[in-house]
Amino acid sequence: MARTAEALEAFFRSVLEIPAHRMFGLALNEWSEGEAKLSFVASAASLGPAGDVHGGVVGLLLEPAAMFALMTVLPEDRYAVTADVHTQLIRPIRASARVELAGRVLRAGRRLAFCEAGANVDGEICALARMTKAIVPAPY
Repeated sequence: MARTAEALEAFFRSVLEIPAHRMFGLALNEWSEGEAKLSFVASAASLGPAGDVHGGVVGLLLEPAAMFALMTVLPEDRYAVTADVHTQLIRPIRASARVELAGRVLRAGRRLAFCEAGANVDGEICALARMTKAIVPAPY
C-alpha cells in the first residue's frame, strides 16, 4: 500500500529537521508522484573558500530531493538507503542565490531505485546527481 499524503508530509518534515538541512535552510516547495522540488538560499554557511557554494553542500542537498521523489512511489513498508551517488558540478553557485532543487525517480524496482536530482539557479543547471538507492524494509 502507498503512503498517505499525511505520512509523506510527516516524513518530509522529519528530514527537513535534520540539523544540516536546517542549517542550510532547505525547504520543500512541492511534490507529486515520483517528483519533488526543494530550495535553499546560498547563505554564508554554504560557502567554500572561493565564496561560492561548496560542492559538498550541493551534493548534500541534492540527495533529499531525490529521496523525497522516491518516497512518493515506495510502499509504506519500504524505505531506501543510498548505494551510489554520482554528482557533477557544472557551474558555480554564487552567494545569496536562490537554488532550486528538483528530484525525480527514473525507475523504482523491488530492490533498487534510480533517481536523479538537479540544482538550478535562474533556470540554469548548476549541478546534477544520479543516485542508486537500495530498497529496504521501513525502519518504523
